[in-house]
Amino acid sequence: MTKKNILILKFPYSSLFGGGEQHTLDLVERLQQKQWQFYLLSSCKVLLGEFKKRGWQARFLWGGKEPVSKITILFFPLLAPFILLQMLVFVMYYRLFRRAKILYCLSLTEKILITPFAFALGMRVIWMEHVGAGRWLHLNPYRFLYVWWSKLACVVTVSQHSRQSFLDIGIPTSRIKVIYNGVDMEKWGGIETRVADPTKAYVIGFIGRLVKEKGVDILLKAARDVRDILPQLRLLIIGSGPERGSLEWLTRKLELTEQVRFVGFQPELEKWIQHLHVLVLPSTGRESFGTILAYGLASGVPVVGSNLDGIPEIIDHGKTGYLVTPGSVQELADTLIHIFHHYNEALALARAGRAKVTEHFTLERMASEFETLFS
Repeated sequence: MTKKNILILKFPYSSLFGGGEQHTLDLVERLQQKQWQFYLLSSCKVLLGEFKKRGWQARFLWGGKEPVSKITILFFPLLAPFILLQMLVFVMYYRLFRRAKILYCLSLTEKILITPFAFALGMRVIWMEHVGAGRWLHLNPYRFLYVWWSKLACVVTVSQHSRQSFLDIGIPTSRIKVIYNGVDMEKWGGIETRVADPTKAYVIGFIGRLVKEKGVDILLKAARDVRDILPQLRLLIIGSGPERGSLEWLTRKLELTEQVRFVGFQPELEKWIQHLHVLVLPSTGRESFGTILAYGLASGVPVVGSNLDGIPEIIDHGKTGYLVTPGSVQELADTLIHIFHHYNEALALARAGRAKVTEHFTLERMASEFETLFS
């Protein structure tokens, strides 16, 4: 069977492993088993490393940093001609010699620079948006280029909330498609969750990047209040990021060092999630979907998430999990105490959530929708 070739471009502001990177890896792994061949051209060390680890086609190309901060926006006009020139050379190479017919763009730089040229070369251009159109785009002086060139691309978002945010800045309705993130049910759905008695050790978990908008500081403050009532509380923080140092300092300040454990980035999350009684995503900003909550529900773990952005598309409050007001320490603490005292109820909601994930958020469904889009 002749392979159909797709070129992926990514030139991020910073290189961290998160939901977007996992999404890319899951998509490539699943579709390369069929009729698709992917090539990565990027400056993202994390994604390049993951591709090379798997023996996939990947090549480093400097593309500067995304113009999403004051400094990178200021210098972008000076760097753009050089970035565009080398990007154009490589895109032409992959189009003519690798016969890549689809350009899959993951960051702002290539979306506003190379899209019209790729379109002129006969490539179908896909813009993948893992976050909504927030301040990084609303206040960006290059927003007009994004809106203008979106007419030549298909913009894929991961939630209805995210879709609406792009409609609000002027992206044509016909150019936007929602494809929900997918969960590998063979990996996550087969986990036998350890439902130990929470009265002995009540294990609450957070999984994600340690950045401000994830709200881990809110979780720590809530954990202090819960600890005062439930001394058997244990909090597991799984992930890495620039806020780890300040969060460890806050842990000491709140006198939680005996209850809280930071374990850093863990590649095999399924081995950790099975030991949680509750999975919490206490985000305070920019949470387009919250894939980790879908992982938790697929594994049968009760979940708590902020009533924010795309999270309510996963969690139906009181039906598949619990929603709390973003930034509310008291509400989060009260919810965690409620779950402890009504754990059978929480497990029933998790089972309902698993059924929802199986119906709407599987990796098979996601890959199938992308395959239809690429075709």
